[in-house]
Amino acid sequence: MTSLQQIFTTVRSHLLAQMAVSEDDSGSCRLRGRDGRRCAIGALIHDEHYSPALEEFGIGYYQAGEGGPLLHALAMSGVNAYEPRVIALLQDLEDVHDGGDVAQWHAQFEDVARRHLHERAVETAAWPELAEAA
Repeated sequence: MTSLQQIFTTVRSHLLAQMAVSEDDSGSCRLRGRDGRRCAIGALIHDEHYSPALEEFGIGYYQAGEGGPLLHALAMSGVNAYEPRVIALLQDLEDVHDGGDVAQWHAQFEDVARRHLHERAVETAAWPELAEAA
């Protein structure tokens, strides 16, 4: 999953199918939360590269080019989080999830697509696989 479009599509599809924030019992956002939920970044990390230790910092803690266990887990899962445009997209996707206003996700994803993909995101209703998953 190397392109910005693939990352965006994966996260948007996941979150719009889930339609809930991934959090722990105290209401804090988590990569992997209650009821099998995953946040925007957690949706990109393969099971074999996930560890509860990754929950320590969100993607916003990192800057492009830095190292760290979360960026390493993303890289091992096929996401080049060391590239500045990728880390910027990941930070905005994390903000959509962590903002917690699920009712606004469709519009927020449109904004993220305009900023990072330089094109208007396709309306979710036009994607049958998302309608079926919801």
